[in-house]
Amino acid sequence: MMRNVITLLLFFWAVLWGCEAKIHEPVGEGTRIVSLSPGITNTIIHAGFEDLIVGRSAFCFHANSDLPVVGDLREIDFERLLLLDPTDVFVQLTASGVDAHLLELAEGGMFALHIYPIDRVEEIQHLYSEVNGLFSNETKSIELLRVEDSTLPSPVLVLTQGVGGNAGLCFGTQTYIDDILQSVGVENAVAQEGWISLSLEDIGRLDPALVIVVSDSEITESSLQLIRSLGFKVLPFVHEHVLVPSSYLADVAEKIQTLNTSS
Repeated sequence: MMRNVITLLLFFWAVLWGCEAKIHEPVGEGTRIVSLSPGITNTIIHAGFEDLIVGRSAFCFHANSDLPVVGDLREIDFERLLLLDPTDVFVQLTASGVDAHLLELAEGGMFALHIYPIDRVEEIQHLYSEVNGLFSNETKSIELLRVEDSTLPSPVLVLTQGVGGNAGLCFGTQTYIDDILQSVGVENAVAQEGWISLSLEDIGRLDPALVIVVSDSEITESSLQLIRSLGFKVLPFVHEHVLVPSSYLADVAEKIQTLNTSS
């Protein structure tokens, strides 16, 4: 779990803005993809183009582990990147912008640079469609499950697994988890935007009808004791893609809707 919590924290640091950008036209034949974003990498894999990936971020845990690591959101190994001779490089749009040297290389025709925000579900849906259009010329899309009459109580608080006696990070509005909650027909207990660290007292004041603790690996009963001490209904939810936004979120939404609240 810890490695993807690190990935999630890096994602939180990368506050996203704007629309996607493309610099230099991509090469259709002999495509060689480098992705510096775990979420974008997962979406490329989900779309069926894993075999085209030749380089990755150290945090792309679902990519082939034998693929060379060329950097991440904060630092890029340009020597290794150029040795891989990519035709297409994907990066996540962040508040700090895009590395200036990466832009220079793309503008010089070294590769096609694709820059996407992936904070919200609609942005991920757009990315998925774009990836399919770029590498297969097919029109494909993903849709979230839409539920009018949810079996889940409302409002719902979603947070990551706590560590060291502290509650985890809570998902507020304007996040991909908030989009998922809306799609399955329930209200988010957190009215603030973004990812928020709340004390137990803060959580108590929210008075959620249900607390969902999310993780990409096993959640122990002992880790739930703290949040359960507040007296709320608490359900663990484990899914390998819940902590990193990608096109796999459609499956995450479907699995959340099927949570058994009677257990």
